[in-house]
Amino acid sequence: MSEQPQVTPGRRVHWLELLFDLVMVAYIGQVAHMLHGAPSGRDAVAFSVLLAAGWWAWVNASVTMNLFGARVTSVLWVSVAVAMIAVGVMAASVPEALGARAAGFAIGNAVIRVVWMLPWWMKRGATGAAWWRPFVYCLVPALLWVVSIWVPAPWRYGLWALAVAVEIVLLAVLGGATGWLQRTLDVGHLVERVSLLVVIVFGESVLSVITQLAAHWGPPAWLAALLGFVAIVLLAWVFFTFAPGAVETGLHRLQLRGSVGGLRDTVMYLPLVLIAGVVLFAVAVGTAVADAAAALPSSAAVCLAVGVSLFFLASGAESLRYGAGWRAVVLWAPAGVVLPWILLPVATVLSATGVVAAAVLVIAVIATLNAVNARRVRVRGG
Repeated sequence: MSEQPQVTPGRRVHWLELLFDLVMVAYIGQVAHMLHGAPSGRDAVAFSVLLAAGWWAWVNASVTMNLFGARVTSVLWVSVAVAMIAVGVMAASVPEALGARAAGFAIGNAVIRVVWMLPWWMKRGATGAAWWRPFVYCLVPALLWVVSIWVPAPWRYGLWALAVAVEIVLLAVLGGATGWLQRTLDVGHLVERVSLLVVIVFGESVLSVITQLAAHWGPPAWLAALLGFVAIVLLAWVFFTFAPGAVETGLHRLQLRGSVGGLRDTVMYLPLVLIAGVVLFAVAVGTAVADAAAALPSSAAVCLAVGVSLFFLASGAESLRYGAGWRAVVLWAPAGVVLPWILLPVATVLSATGVVAAAVLVIAVIATLNAVNARRVRVRGG
């Protein structure tokens, strides 16, 4: 007999969390807009930094609600409401977050940190964590964000990096909270939270296609938009057919092993790679729809290839981190990482519409390999 995970029954996501996600829709849309057209290297760096900052705000909200949100108290109500305002300020600051609106972006990040200190501080006795951890994890980064307002670029970005580094280090050294986290994390809730956010990001892909189609109405745009929708549906099919069950099984496995580090990696870090991939893919498809008959800009072609590659890289890495063997990913993960790069030479000879059609073919091949691999694993497992 094998030991079964001792976990609490999964609870549903509270509508207050979904309300918070609506603000994340606006934030992700603002960040994605930075890469429309022919993005530069500076745009790509800014995209990575700003997406990661928004992702971290979402992670802090989701983990806090997972651990303390079985009963939504007035403290959580206030915390989530203030966090929504802070993320809204960050979203409005995105277009000039590295320039004239850096102060607004920094203030939003600082407020987010202070907000989530309250529930952790109030429950410090139950968590088993040292009394100073909520202060260091929340207040020190918040102070660094605030101080950065008066520090000129590029030094202010060093303070931003230091603020995030403090949080990463504390997450890597969880101390007395490890056992409590292992017992308290609601795996079912985490799976639903991540899945719903992925739905939102796919929604940004759909919105990008529709917006560009509305602005560039005509037969070439119609065909490019149709192909873009097919590509989005294929990626979504891969994720929602195979991911939720595998994610829940993997998280339960890590929880049973007491691998809080594994839970951290698969909930906090690796999903960011997958989401970044979907956003990059979305902006490239939107760019293709905007000028479907012309050549796709080389930087947009890179976004398309990198986006699909990151999507499957994150999916494969998640599976391996959950403890699945190479057999579970060998047929599709390497192909998912490598095949999308074929789109770069394709973009030099075909129109934007042709590149999107090639992307549909690439994704279809990888999706087929994924389905075949999953069937083989089931048969051998049975």
